[in-house]
Amino acid sequence: MTEELQTAGRFVVGTDGSERANKAVDWAAERAQVRGMPLLVLNVISEVPIPSKSKALRLMSSEGNYVEKYRQKAQERLDKVIAHLRERYPNLELEGKVVQGNPPYVLAQASRDAFLVVVGARGHGAPMSVRLLGGVSDAVATHSHGPVAVITDESLENPGGPVVVGVDDSEEAKGAIRFAFETAHARGVPLVAVNAWDFGAYDAYNADVWEYTVDEIVEGLTDMVEGQLAEGKAKYPDLPVQIKIVRGRAEIALVDQSKDAGLMVVGSRGRGGFAGLLLGSTSKHVLREAHCPVIVTRGENPLDASV
Repeated sequence: MTEELQTAGRFVVGTDGSERANKAVDWAAERAQVRGMPLLVLNVISEVPIPSKSKALRLMSSEGNYVEKYRQKAQERLDKVIAHLRERYPNLELEGKVVQGNPPYVLAQASRDAFLVVVGARGHGAPMSVRLLGGVSDAVATHSHGPVAVITDESLENPGGPVVVGVDDSEEAKGAIRFAFETAHARGVPLVAVNAWDFGAYDAYNADVWEYTVDEIVEGLTDMVEGQLAEGKAKYPDLPVQIKIVRGRAEIALVDQSKDAGLMVVGSRGRGGFAGLLLGSTSKHVLREAHCPVIVTRGENPLDASV
């Protein structure tokens, strides 16, 4: 990154001028305006822009300073985005910058002190080859230092829907739970806490687990979730809270619950059903398949937020 960005306490959103990015930009702008917080829009371009092979020689020889023109076009794209935002959100404190660097790195670094970093992503309608390769959103969510919101091109807006949070017994889940409580309170919507378990069929490796009946397992998991929610319930006693213990794979349970949700919050790592959430297939499945925006928190104490 060639310049120091002022990201502290801001909403930060990445854009490349595409329709997918525009959806993420509008979501970030709306939430920033509601919160009365500033928004920084970043168009991150390659440090070494290389045109396609078929045009390389012609561009380099006929257009003079290609790098300067490349940056100028990026600025023009950003200016259009900023103009749209100023018209739609006239009271929003807004700034746009073109930055040269690696997009995932720049946005992940911004998450160190930003209130929230927002990125767009391909949804479940993307070709399988694209979904397997991942993208900027996966990289930012994986390497972020603070909360990151992923808005797919197929995310549905449901402002009255509940905030859904994935819960297990890990320390990382506590940060997601705290974030989810504050967000549900700010939005005036219920909170739904989901725990998914899948111990598989009985065999020698999990015989101890199956000494208990399914009802006993569910009861034990419910008690665990209640314990994790206790602090939030005490802080927000009037907030409606529902616990759902689901037998099955975590990613399937979360995507199913996202259908009627306004927002989903998950911790970066966990144990049991949410183990390695941002390190493997579970994270990519949830981030791409969820029907609502997804916020990923990092660690036990993410930045206080209510988005």
